[in-house]
Amino acid sequence: MPFPYGWIKLNQSGDAERTVTPRAGHTLTPMSQGFFMFGGMDGRRNDQGNPAPNSDLFILKLGNKGEYEWQPIELDAASQVPPVRTLHSAVGTSPDEIFIWGGIHSAMPFQTLQDGWILDTSCMEWKPIHFKAAPAGNKGAAARRMSGQIQDRSVDDAGRKKGSSLKLRGSKARASVSGRGSISFSSLAGAATRAVSDRRGSSRTSAAAAGGVGSKKWNGILQKKMGLMLSSSRGGGGGGGASSMKMRKNPGPSPTGNLMATSEEQFHEELVAMVSQGQKDDGSASADPNAPPPRSNHTTSLHENSLILFGGHGGIGYSRRPFNDTWVLNLDNQRWTEMACHGNPPAPRSGHQAFSKDGCVYIFAGWNNELQFNDLFMLDVENKDWSDVDLSWGVPRWNCSLQLVEAIPSWRVFVFGGTADLTGEGRTGGTFDNRIGALELAEQFRWSDPQLEMKPDEPMPAPREHSAICYDKDESRLIIFGGWANKWLDDVWQINVSSIVGPPYAISSVVPPLGPVTGQMKVTVYGVGFMSTNGIVIIEFTAGKLSAQTQGNVISDEVIECLTPAVASTIGPKECQVRVQIGPRDFTTTLAKYSYFLNTVADKSLCFGPGMLQEQQANQETRFVIQCRNQNGENRKSGRDEFVITVQQRVVNSEGKEVLRDVPFEVNDQNDGKYEVKYIADEGEVVVDVKLIDENGKPQRIRGSPFRPTFSKMARNKANEHAGPVVTAWLASTLKSLDEFYQNTNTGHQTKLKDGDVMNLIKVMNHIQDMYKEEDTLILRQDEIFETLQQLDREGVPSDKQLKVLKKTGANLTQLKEDIVAKEKEIQPMMQKESAKYKDEIVAFEEELKTYQGGLRKEAYYYYKSGLELAQKRLNDVTNDLNSFDSRMEDLLHIATNFNYPEDLNGSKKLMAAMREDVANCTGLWNFEVQRIKITEGFLVIKWGNVVAGDMEDEIKALFKKLKEVKVDRKSDCFTGVQDVVKKWTIFCPLIGELRDPAMRTRHWTQLMDLCGKSIIVTPDILLRDMWNLELHKFPDAVEDTADQAKQEMKMENVLKKLAKEWTNVDFGFEPHKNNPEVLLPKLADDKFEMLEEHQVQVQNMFASRFLATFETEVVTWQKTLSNVAETSALLEEVKRSWVFLENLFIYSDEVKKELPEDTDKFVGLDMDVKEMLMNCNQIQSAKEFCNQSNIYQKLEKVMEGLEMCQKALFEFMDGKKRAFPRFYFMSSNDLLDVLSNGNQPAKVVPQFPKFFIAIDSFDLEFPDGDETQRPNAVGMNACVGKEFVPFPEPLPLIGKVESYLDKCIDWFRMALKFFAKKDIGEYYEKKIGADGVLRGKFIADSTAAQCALLVQLVSWVLLVEQGFEKFESNGVHDAWQEQAELLLKLIELTMTNLDKPTRQKVMCAITLDAHNRDVQERLVLEKVESKDAFQWQSMLKCYWREEKDDASMEICDAIMPYGYEYLGNGPRLVVTPLTDRIYVTATQSLWLCMGCAPQGPAGTGKTESTKDLANAVAKACYVINAAPEMDYLSLADIYKGLSSSGTWGCFDEFNRLVPEVLSVCTVQFKAVCDAIRAHQNRFMLQGDEIFLDPEIGCYITMNPGYLGRSELPEGLKALFRPIT
Repeated sequence: MPFPYGWIKLNQSGDAERTVTPRAGHTLTPMSQGFFMFGGMDGRRNDQGNPAPNSDLFILKLGNKGEYEWQPIELDAASQVPPVRTLHSAVGTSPDEIFIWGGIHSAMPFQTLQDGWILDTSCMEWKPIHFKAAPAGNKGAAARRMSGQIQDRSVDDAGRKKGSSLKLRGSKARASVSGRGSISFSSLAGAATRAVSDRRGSSRTSAAAAGGVGSKKWNGILQKKMGLMLSSSRGGGGGGGASSMKMRKNPGPSPTGNLMATSEEQFHEELVAMVSQGQKDDGSASADPNAPPPRSNHTTSLHENSLILFGGHGGIGYSRRPFNDTWVLNLDNQRWTEMACHGNPPAPRSGHQAFSKDGCVYIFAGWNNELQFNDLFMLDVENKDWSDVDLSWGVPRWNCSLQLVEAIPSWRVFVFGGTADLTGEGRTGGTFDNRIGALELAEQFRWSDPQLEMKPDEPMPAPREHSAICYDKDESRLIIFGGWANKWLDDVWQINVSSIVGPPYAISSVVPPLGPVTGQMKVTVYGVGFMSTNGIVIIEFTAGKLSAQTQGNVISDEVIECLTPAVASTIGPKECQVRVQIGPRDFTTTLAKYSYFLNTVADKSLCFGPGMLQEQQANQETRFVIQCRNQNGENRKSGRDEFVITVQQRVVNSEGKEVLRDVPFEVNDQNDGKYEVKYIADEGEVVVDVKLIDENGKPQRIRGSPFRPTFSKMARNKANEHAGPVVTAWLASTLKSLDEFYQNTNTGHQTKLKDGDVMNLIKVMNHIQDMYKEEDTLILRQDEIFETLQQLDREGVPSDKQLKVLKKTGANLTQLKEDIVAKEKEIQPMMQKESAKYKDEIVAFEEELKTYQGGLRKEAYYYYKSGLELAQKRLNDVTNDLNSFDSRMEDLLHIATNFNYPEDLNGSKKLMAAMREDVANCTGLWNFEVQRIKITEGFLVIKWGNVVAGDMEDEIKALFKKLKEVKVDRKSDCFTGVQDVVKKWTIFCPLIGELRDPAMRTRHWTQLMDLCGKSIIVTPDILLRDMWNLELHKFPDAVEDTADQAKQEMKMENVLKKLAKEWTNVDFGFEPHKNNPEVLLPKLADDKFEMLEEHQVQVQNMFASRFLATFETEVVTWQKTLSNVAETSALLEEVKRSWVFLENLFIYSDEVKKELPEDTDKFVGLDMDVKEMLMNCNQIQSAKEFCNQSNIYQKLEKVMEGLEMCQKALFEFMDGKKRAFPRFYFMSSNDLLDVLSNGNQPAKVVPQFPKFFIAIDSFDLEFPDGDETQRPNAVGMNACVGKEFVPFPEPLPLIGKVESYLDKCIDWFRMALKFFAKKDIGEYYEKKIGADGVLRGKFIADSTAAQCALLVQLVSWVLLVEQGFEKFESNGVHDAWQEQAELLLKLIELTMTNLDKPTRQKVMCAITLDAHNRDVQERLVLEKVESKDAFQWQSMLKCYWREEKDDASMEICDAIMPYGYEYLGNGPRLVVTPLTDRIYVTATQSLWLCMGCAPQGPAGTGKTESTKDLANAVAKACYVINAAPEMDYLSLADIYKGLSSSGTWGCFDEFNRLVPEVLSVCTVQFKAVCDAIRAHQNRFMLQGDEIFLDPEIGCYITMNPGYLGRSELPEGLKALFRPIT
C-alpha cells in the first residue's frame, strides 16, 4: 500500500561539526552522489558588518529510518571558487555537472551577479564559464547594457584589499551573526558613501569608513531616514537600548513574515534605491556584454541542450527592477541569446518558479513592485510563443518552492510554501505559507490540494519562504531544507507523494477483461514502465472492501502476464478494479477493469440445433450450438470456454470391420455464451461428443452428450438449417413425447388400488419412479426446445405457438411432479403393509433353502465309492430342484425390488449360488473322472515294446494339472479318491521310463521281481497292464535305485572300453638331440597329457560310485596303470631336461671339465644310464608299456639324484664366476651358462653383450694374422642404443678366462671414452669452437662418440656461466645467457640441413641440453644471481674437467662424483625441466649421504625415466629390475651383490609389489651395503658371501603408493631411502 501522504521531520546523523547553518535562498540540486546544496544567506556578515551570503557547498545524504547527513565537499586543489551568492539558480545539466547563474552577491549595498559556473561533481572542481559574444552584426540589448564587475570592494586604510571570509566553505565558513538592532547610522551612511564614491571613481579614504562624511545631501537624507526609523522603533513601546522590529501581518498563531522584513532592512532597501537613483552610469565599470543583465530570484530551466532564463530582480549596478525577458544559453557553444517571443508574455516578476516539460517552459506565481501573481504561463520554446494557461492555484504567492515529478500516466508539479497574499492586501500583507499544491500535467491541466494524511497534533514544517526543495525518486518523497520564517531555518522534512504520483509504472488495461471466479485464467496486463523496477509483481483485484492478489511475470516494459486469482469465496461474480505493485513500490494510481463471472457447468449446459438430429442431408454443412450455463442455470454472457469435441462417423474399413473416422469441424466462439459447431458428414451415423474443460482441467460431458445424428442423401430440402424441416419435426415430436409422458404417467399413477392388490400397487410405484428417473431428461428436453425456439426467433421464424405449447407442457409436468409427490404419500400405508408381508415370505424361503443345502453333503456324488453312474444320476436330480427354487426366487425378487428391499434376498441368492457352485464343482470332478478312465485304460493295453513313457508322463501331468483346476472341496471323499488314482499314475509313468532304459539287464529284472513278490517274463509283447499289476508305484525308490544301478554300470562298462581302446595307440614322440642326432629324446604330446588327466579323473570317479562292485577289478588295474604313466613320464621329462642342460657343460665345455673334474666323471656314468633308458623308450614307444615296466621309476629317480648333485656343483661354479665378473649377476642362468660354455670362443660370447653392457651391441673383432683359430682382438664397439661405432685407441686381446677378458672390456671402453673426451676438450678450447655456433655444431656432428660431445658441451657451459659470474658487474651473466641462446639457435639451424640419422640424433640431444641450459641462465638473470656460490647455481648438475686429476668431475651442491664413462650409445636424452633439476638434487644428495633414493608418484609420471636420465648424465650403468611378487630374498641378494661389486646403479620398478616378508629381509641386505659404504670398506659380508664393494653403487626404488596389491614398506627400509614425491 502507498505510504501516508504526511510530513515527517528527518533527524541528522553523523558528525555534529558537519551541520549546515540555518539559511535561505540556497539551492538543492539532485546528482548521483546525493543532493548538492550551494550558497544562500545564513546571517553571516562581511568585514564591514553587512549581511553577506556564502558559497558553502555540501552534499545532503538521505539515510534509512528518517535520518540524513551533511557531507562537506573538499574541492580539488586547482579549483576556483564562485563568488558568494543567494537567490541564484542551479540546474543539473549532465550526470556530473551543475550549472549556477546569477544571484545576490551583496545585500548592503545591493549587488547582483551575471556570472556562470560549472561544478564538475566527478572531480569536485568549480569552473567559470566565459560566455561567448553574439555573432557580429547581431548585437542585441544585452550587448548594449553595462553593469559593474563583481569584485570585493572592502579595503583597509592603506588601500589594500581585505581578506574576505566569503571564500570559506562548509562548517569552517561560519560567521557570527550579530544582532539585528546593531546596524548603526554611521555604518549605513559609510556603506552608501563608499558605494557612491566607488561608482564615481573617487578615491577611497579612511574617513569614509569612519562614518561617511561627504555630501550634505547624503547626510541630510540619511539623518531624515534614520530619524524616521528610530521614532518608529520608539513608538512600538519597547524599552531598553535595543529597538524592537515591526513585523508583517500574520493571521496565524506562529510569527511569519518576509526575508529581511525589519524596519532597519526596509530602510536599507530604500537607502540603496536612493543610491541607485542618484548615481550616474558613466561606464567606469562595465558588465559582461555576453550575458543577461545581473539579477537574482530568477529561474533557469533545462530544455534539451539549452538553458531558458526568465525574469528575476536586479539590474545594472545597484538598480533593483523586475524582469520579464527570456534568454537562451546554448550549452554547446556557451552563448547567450535573448529570445524575441510572440504572444502574451508574463508580467515582469521575480520570486516566481518555472519548470520545463515537453518542449515548453512554464512560469508560475511571483511578484513585482506593483503586483503579486498566481497565474501560469507557457512558453512554446520552438515557436517562441507565450500563452496564458489561465489556470491558477489559490491566492497569489511568491518566493515559493516548486518541484517537477515524473509520474505515470501524467507528470505532477508540486508547489510548497512561499509568501501568500491570503488577505488580499498585496505584498505588504503577505504571510508565510506551508501548504502544498499539486498540478497534474494531463491532457487538461488540473490543480489540486491533496489532503494530508496526518493527525492534527502531528508536527509539520513551519510556514516559510525561500526554501530549497528536491525529489527522491527512489522513495517517492519530496525533501525540503531551510528557508526564512523571520529567522533562518535548518530543518529537513520529507513528505511521501507516492499516493499522488504513483510508482514509475502504470496499468492501462487487462485482456481479456473478464474471467471465471475460479481464477487460474491467463490474462495480459498492459501498461507502461513495468521494467523500471525489480521485484515481485503483485496484481490486485479489488471490489469494494474485498480484494484478491496474484503474482505476475514481466514480459516487456508494456506487458505483464499472470493467472487470475480464485475469488469464488471472496469477491464473487463482480466487476473489479485492477492495480499493479512491483517490488517495494506502491500500487499504481491508475487502474483497469476486470469482471468475474460464474464458471460454466457441464451439468447445466446443453447443445441444440440440426447438427444433433436424425435424417440430415449428407455431404452438406450442418451445425449445432453449445449453450453454456453457470451453476445457477443462467445462460453465460461471455465466451472463452474450453471444450474437447469429437465428431466421428461410423465407416467400414478395408478389413470389413466397423470403425470410427474423425470428421473435421469448426468451432465459432460467439462471445455471448454460445459456441457454434459446423461440420460436414457422409451418409450414415455420426457420434458427436462434447466435453467441457472444468476449472480443474478435467473434461466433463455436456448434458445429453454423446449425440448420434444420422445423415442421408435422400434427406428433405434445408434439412441442415435451424429453420429447416428436421428441426421443425424434432420440435413437434419432442413436444409430443413430453405430452405423452405426461398423459401416461398422469393416468397410470391415478389407478385405483384395492387391499392386497400388490401388482397394481407396483405399477403405480413404477409410474412414480419413472417421474423421478426421467426428471433430468424432461428438463433437458424443455431447455433444448426453448433454446431452439429462441434461435428460430433470432432468425425471424415465428415460434409463439410452440412457446405456448412448451409453457403448457412445462406447467403440466410441474403439476404432475406435485401430484406424484402427493400420490406417493397416499399409498405409503399400503406399501408398508405389503412390504412387511413379503419380507416374511422372503425369510421363510431362505430357511427352506438352508434346510435343503444341509442335506446335499450326504448325496452319493460326494463319495468316490458310489461309482460314476450313481453320482451322475444324483447330480441331475439336484439340478432340477435348484431350477425350481430359482423360479420362486425370481418372483420374490420382482416384488422386493419394487418395495426397495431387494437386498433382503441376498441371503437366498448366496445360498442358491453356493448350491449351484457345489453342484457344478462336483459335476466337473465326475466329468474329469470320465476323461481319466478313458486315458488310463488306453495306456494299459499298449505292448511293452511300444510304450513311450515320455508321452504317457506328459498326458498324466496334464491330467493332474486339470485336476488341480477343478473347484471342489479338497477334503471331500470324491476328490481324494480321484486324486489317489492320478497320483499312482504320476508315480508309475516315470518308473516305466526308467525301466525302458537299454541298460536294464536280466540281473536287474530279477532284482525287481524279488522286490515286488511277483514274477513275469519281460518281453516286448507283454502289455503295460502286466507292469501295472506289479504295483511298482508302491516301491518307487527301490525301482529308481535299480534303474540307476543299471545306468551307472553301463557307464563304467563304456569308460573301461574307451580306456582300453585309446591307450593302445598312445606312443611317445621323439626328436633328435641337437648335439648328438643319434640320441632320440622322448616327449609325450600335450594333448596326451590332457587325456591322461581326464582319464585319471574318470577312474577316480568310478571309485566313488556305490555300484563299483561289478567292475572293481578292472577299475583298480586302470588306476595303477594311469598313475604309473603320469609319474614316470613326468620324471622322465625332468631327467631329460636336466641331462640336456648339464651335458652341454660337462661334456662339451673344457672350462667346466677343468674346473669340476670329479663331477665331470660322475656325469659321464649318468650320461650312459640316461642314454640306455632313452634307447629302451625308443624301442618300446608305447607310453603305457614303457611306464609300467618293473623298476623303471626307481631307475629314473636314481639318475635324477645324480644329476641334481652335478647341477649343485655347477651352480657353485657359476657363483664363483659371478663374483669374478659381477655383471653376471644380472643375467639369467641359461644366458650365463651359454656365456661360460662358449668362453673359449669370444665370437660366440659377443652376442650376449647387451645383457650385461647397457649400450654395447657388439665388438668389432680382428684375428691376429687372419688365423681364426686364435683368440681375436677387439678394435671397437657398436652401440645398441642408437647407431654409433667407437674405435678403441688400442686393440683389446680377448684372452684368458671369459670373466677376465669381459672385465678388461669394461676397462677398455672406459679408457676409450676418456681418451676421446680429453681429446675433444682440448680441440674445443684450442680451436675456440665455443665462440662460433656453426663450428660448435660441426664439432658435435663430427664427434667420435656422442657421449663425449655432450660431456664437452656440459663442461663448456659451466665454464661460460661461471665466467659470467666473474663479470657480474659488467652484466656478464646476461651476456652469457644471450651467448648461450645464440649457440642454441645455431644448432637449431643445423637441423634444417641434410643430416644422417645418427648425426641428427647427436644434434638433437645437444639441443635438448642447450635448451635446459638457456632456461637455467634465464632464471639466474631474472632472479639476479650474482655469485656461483648461490644456491640457484649450486643446485644445478655441473661438470668440471679437473686438471689436477686429468678427469671429469660431476658436482651438484656439496655432492661430488667422478664421471662414470659407462658407454651410453647415441640415444635420445630426456627433456630436463625445473622439476627434473630438483629431483637431481635430492637423488645425488641421497647417494652422497650413503643412502638409497625412493621416487614416488602415480604411474606414468617419469620416476624410472628420470632415474635413468640421471645415470646417463653421470655415465653410470643403470639396471632396471621389475619387482614382482614372485621374487624371493635370494634373488634380491644376488642383485645387491651385483650392484655392490660392479659399482653400477639399480632401479627397482614398483618396489612395493614385493611381499612383506621379502621386504623385511631386504632391509637387512641393503643396510649391510649402506653400512659398508659409510665404513669405506673394500669387502663386506652379504647373505653369507664376502663381496667386493665399489662405493659408487646407487640404488633406487620407485613406487606407486595407494595402488591395489601394493605393500607398505617397513619403517627400517624407509629410513634407508630418501623419498622424492
